[in-house]
Amino acid sequence: MILDEADQMLKLGFKEDVDRLLQTIKAHVTSDLQFMLTSATVPRWIKDMANSYLKPNWKMIDLAKDLKAKT
Repeated sequence: MILDEADQMLKLGFKEDVDRLLQTIKAHVTSDLQFMLTSATVPRWIKDMANSYLKPNWKMIDLAKDLKAKT
């Protein structure tokens, strides 16, 4: 499952909807499930929310970490 612009969905007040969607999928999928959250910005609260759904050893890939202007 891939959520693009997850931070914007949550910032706009869709946290309950995202939670319900993720919980429903998790409850109905019996095979190993892969979650991917993509976003141009990853504030701390997104990382905290990701901990609720992603495996304990999840990895964050920052493609712009060495850029001076990340916009």
